[in-house]
Formats: sequence, C-alpha cells, structure tokens
Amino acid sequence: MRIIIVGGGVVGSALAEHLLRDGHQLAMIERDPKLSKQIGDKQDLQVLTGSGSSPWLLCEAGIEDADMVLAVTPVDEVNMVVCAIAAQYDVGQRVARLRGREFTREDSSFDLSRIGVTSIIHPEKVMVDHILQFIETPHAVESANFEDGRILMRGYRVRDNMPLAGKTPREIRQEIEPEVLLFAAVDRGGEGVIPDGNLVIQPDDIIYALFPRECLDTFMGLVGQGKKKHRKVIVTGDSFAIIEMAQGLQDTDHKVTVVHPELEGAKKVAGMFDGIDVLHGDCTDADFLRELNVGSASFFVSVSDQSDYNVLSALLAKAEGAHEVIAISTEGRHHSLFTSIGIDHVINPRLTAAREILESVSRGGINAAVELSNIDIEAVRFTVAPKSGMAGQKVKKIARKLKKGSIIGVVVREDRMILPGGETVIEENDHVIVITHSKHLDAISKLFTPRS
Repeated sequence: MRIIIVGGGVVGSALAEHLLRDGHQLAMIERDPKLSKQIGDKQDLQVLTGSGSSPWLLCEAGIEDADMVLAVTPVDEVNMVVCAIAAQYDVGQRVARLRGREFTREDSSFDLSRIGVTSIIHPEKVMVDHILQFIETPHAVESANFEDGRILMRGYRVRDNMPLAGKTPREIRQEIEPEVLLFAAVDRGGEGVIPDGNLVIQPDDIIYALFPRECLDTFMGLVGQGKKKHRKVIVTGDSFAIIEMAQGLQDTDHKVTVVHPELEGAKKVAGMFDGIDVLHGDCTDADFLRELNVGSASFFVSVSDQSDYNVLSALLAKAEGAHEVIAISTEGRHHSLFTSIGIDHVINPRLTAAREILESVSRGGINAAVELSNIDIEAVRFTVAPKSGMAGQKVKKIARKLKKGSIIGVVVREDRMILPGGETVIEENDHVIVITHSKHLDAISKLFTPRS
C-alpha cells in the first residue's frame, strides 16, 4: 500500500518502523527540519519537510496515488485539514489523531466524516484504556487487547502457588473445557519459547495467554487472582487523561480518589463526577500521600503531562506501600530504569496511540502486532485476504509453510474465537493471530497477501 504519514514524532516514527517492515511504500511529512533529517537517515522512506496541511507538499508526497493517510501531528486542526485534503484526492483511509474532547465525545453532534476523517484516534483515551487493562487484571506484566477488547492477551509471572504452576497447557485446557485459552509464549530466563501442549509451566516463568473476554474469570483463577471488589484506586494528574480515567472508573465497584495538583482543576473534576472523591494536593509530597493512606491503595496511577511528576509520585507511593503503581512517561529511553527502581508499569502514551492506529487500520489488511517484552516473540494479527496463500487452506497444510517455531494461535470469525486444530480451514476475511519470532514476520506476512 502507498501510505502517507503526517507527523514524525514518536507516534509517526513508530508507525513508520512497523509499516516499513510490512513492505508498504511510505512517505512522511514533518515540520521540524532536524527531526526530518533524523528520520530520513534512520529509515528507508521519503521524508519531506514542511506543514502536512500544505496541498503542494501532500502532492509531492504522492497523495494522488495514496491508499491511506495517517495524520498524527500534535495539532488537531492540522490533522483534520490533512484528512479533508486527502478526501478530495479519494484516498480510501484517512486516520486523524485528535485530542480535543469536543470532537470525540459520543454525544458530539459534529460529524468528522463530512470533512474527510474516516477513523479517529484519541491518544488519552487509548492510553487510559491500556491503564484500565492493568487495573482489570492486577499484577499482569503485559497487557493487550485485540478485536475491540473481545480478545485479551495477558502476561503473568508464575508463582509456585498458582493453580497453573507445574501443569502443561494441554492439562490446563482439559480442566477448563469448554472454555478457550491459548498459551501463546513463555519467557523462561529471558529466552522466548512458543510452547507446545507438553511444556511444563514452571515458577518464575512469564506466561502469555490469549483468551476471549468471557473467559477472563477462569484465567484470573489460574494465575491466583480471584475476584476482589472495592479495590482502592488513587489517580493523580493535570491532563486530559485525568478526566478519561475518572470516566473509565466511575461505573466500577472500586473506591476511586482523584487528586488534582491545581485547585481550579480539582473543582472542575469534582463537578463532573458523582461517587468519586476529588482532592486538591501534590502527590510528590510524602506527607500528603500518608494523609491519603496511599499504603492501602491497590493502584496508584499518575497521568500528569509532566513525566517527572508522574515518576516521582509513583515512586513515593510505592515507598509508602501502594501495591501497584503506574506512571505515564514520554521518556522512552528510561523505561527500563524506572521499572527497575520500583514502578510496576511505565506507559508511553505516544506508543500506545501508535499501536492503536495499527490495530485500527489492520482491518484494511495491515498487521497489528504486540511485542512480548524483550524475548523476540510477537503476537501479530492478520486479516486473511481473498486469493491469499492462506484462504481455503487447512491449518495442518499452512503449518508446513510457516517458519519453525511459529503457530496459528487464534482464529477470529464472526466475533467468535477459535483455537484451530489441524483440520480447521482458514477462510477469507478471518482474523488470525499468529505467534512468531520477529525475524519471521516478513515471510509470514506474504502468506496473507493476495497472490499475483
């Protein structure tokens, strides 16, 4: 596909890296000359310097022949103008990254499709959805959702008192039938393994499982996380995300406290929500955290626009005894350092937005992928194109074409998750989640594209 990316920041760069790997023809427009040069030196794509809302520059990038435009600059108005111009050139898919709530509220009377936007990505909402995944499944080390949240993937470190410890995937599946669960990968001592049915799950393994949402309670029981109501959740911050977090938690049975560093901001949030405690305070003040009794919190989440505030408040909350702490940071280079000193989850909102965009446009044939920690294994979602090498084939025949160690993990057909056997026939337009090593992605991608 011919794709134009407007905006070369963290979101745009992450998109380019993934889409280039899938063999798409890319052009990028970035306003900052220094950043444009860095991207051009690092990645094999056409990079143009200037405003993405310039019709001339979009023509220079090849908009007349483009199949898709991804407008992901930090400026909502620029992204909307890009999509409006792309619509006039009959570009099929036009994705805009939008932060303004007036454009993305469900009750909004403004129809973005009339100005050319076919898909919207709201970075704060995407980030909050990712945080809520961890709150929904406490102590998970990895989390991702597929198919609009109908298919879940969770990673857990195995403890010896977990019901699944010492068992094989085959034994576990027999115990929980007819419910569906796939063990997609195991991290054993830093080495990634795609397990067969006979691999014994051992303490200190990190296991990654795929399952439909209706099997969540069963999976949580297997990892020793039974249902617990009324968890105490403390959220702090001064960004759009604080309101998204409050909305996401409002209808749960958790005891939620929102702390806003600014008095006027606290008053605004308090006026918007019922059943949520809202306080004005500074969560980088250890005395204030003690007054909050943060040590009894199941979760402490810091979503300020300031990464320093988020990291420091999360570290202090952890030191005071909070069970699980989550911090938002755009400082991608330091994530491993932050987790090594006590923060349970460090989330980069720009990278989560990039991943959501890939999942959104994957319905048009582009792959959506989730990298599993640092073990060189990915869960990749493909759509089976008509006349591709997969369509109409049995899994046992396809398996011979896959690279060693790769498996067809899950087939999603008409909102139903299927664990395929050798006789399962893959049909056109099925969504297939393949578990594979990163180095095999190029070869496997070709199996899902139409044959010449």
